[in-house]
Amino acid sequence: MRTEEPHTVVAGRYELAEELGRSAAGASWRATDAVLHRSVVVELVHPDLVHHPSFAERFGRSTRAVASIEHPGLARLLDAGSDQGVFFVVREDVEGRTLRAILDTQGPLPLPRAIQVTRAVLEALAPIHRLGIVPLALGPEDVVVEPSGRVRVCSAAAGAVAEAGPPLGEVEAQAADGAGRDAADPRPPTVADPRADVKRAAILLFELITGSPPDRTRARARRPAIPRALDPVLRRALSADPDARYASAEAFAAALAQVGDGMSMPGRPMAPGAASARRPSLFRTWLAVPLLVAVLAVGAGVAGLSFGRLELGGPVGIRLREESPSPSPVPRVLSFASDPQTFDPFGDGQENDAGAPLATDGDPSTAWKSENYFDGQLHKPGVGLLFDLGSARTVTGFRLSTPFPGFDFKVSVGSDPSAMAERARGTTYTARDDAPVMLDRPQRGRYVLLWITSVVPVDDGNRAEVAEFRVLGVP
Repeated sequence: MRTEEPHTVVAGRYELAEELGRSAAGASWRATDAVLHRSVVVELVHPDLVHHPSFAERFGRSTRAVASIEHPGLARLLDAGSDQGVFFVVREDVEGRTLRAILDTQGPLPLPRAIQVTRAVLEALAPIHRLGIVPLALGPEDVVVEPSGRVRVCSAAAGAVAEAGPPLGEVEAQAADGAGRDAADPRPPTVADPRADVKRAAILLFELITGSPPDRTRARARRPAIPRALDPVLRRALSADPDARYASAEAFAAALAQVGDGMSMPGRPMAPGAASARRPSLFRTWLAVPLLVAVLAVGAGVAGLSFGRLELGGPVGIRLREESPSPSPVPRVLSFASDPQTFDPFGDGQENDAGAPLATDGDPSTAWKSENYFDGQLHKPGVGLLFDLGSARTVTGFRLSTPFPGFDFKVSVGSDPSAMAERARGTTYTARDDAPVMLDRPQRGRYVLLWITSVVPVDDGNRAEVAEFRVLGVP
């Protein structure tokens, strides 16, 4: 590599013009390819990495592998080599704006677009991961949106460098996986694998939808319009434990697709003829109206006769039968005789007992938390909260709210708590929204057992959390 004024020239052809940034891998420069007369980005590898005994061999193998990938979402790796002991890689200079520039000027992205961008990033990562290479650099500055709207990941070349230098891979992986890890956690730092990029992509999505990187605050606390369904997906991808995350970029993308399908996604053109296929002719629509009215009228009359609400007679042949109304009692929220108690007959008999009253304190910002099940498994039939109604009541439903939906549970009603846990069968519910849920059939008893059978990833491990639990029934 020789120095010329005013530029530094690499490999006799790449004229460095503007430094773009520095990282543990080295420095990135915008440059001009003097042979092909085009703009490129040259990444100069940090000298400390080159001293590793196997670096040169691994560098050649990993750069060849990345250069072989042809994916529309990746910036192409164009060249690699060394010049006077300085290793370098050359990638395509993608035209457009980085996500960092977009965030700095426009703020958080619309939710559908943020999900769409993150899915595009994950889809671009998949072929790199299949080669055993993990880019690790996935910040907003590493992703460019072209004028056409296409998303391009520009860190594949950096992934080749990381793969070539094991010390760098270990340091970057520890940084990716260590965020949020308990300092007293005895487990060794996780080596680089695709799950490190899963977390990086989740951090990127969090910033795209909130405007800042994640901390212990949930995304919906910063932006209430975020769909509830996105919260558990983000929490799982951001988990401090790699084993709790999605196992691959494809799995994370699939989970985001399920959330995005319920939202209006920009940039999806309607298929030709789709509009006309959905719009029935005006003649057929108006012809169907009187026919539908007639069918409904006949059906209503037959149903009315069948159920005894109508009888033959009257000017038109059918009339409403006069009878005394017999309204059924309207279910309402039942009061509890005391604070709820934790119920752990198959464990040590305790389950964060002091926090149990938080499940009925009327404040949705507080919650009872189960103990932390680090591997995500209860290893017992269940654990629960027991609610005392004071005397036997008819229970018809319940309402449960939680800051971390997704865990499974059952609801049992009876007068013998120990027997209720043994026979906690029937419908399994999944904690989702704070909406009334009606039991399959009314049940009668003094106690209501909320019997939890699984836990979900939360900010500090794997738990079930209950913010509020209300019982519906007949007084």
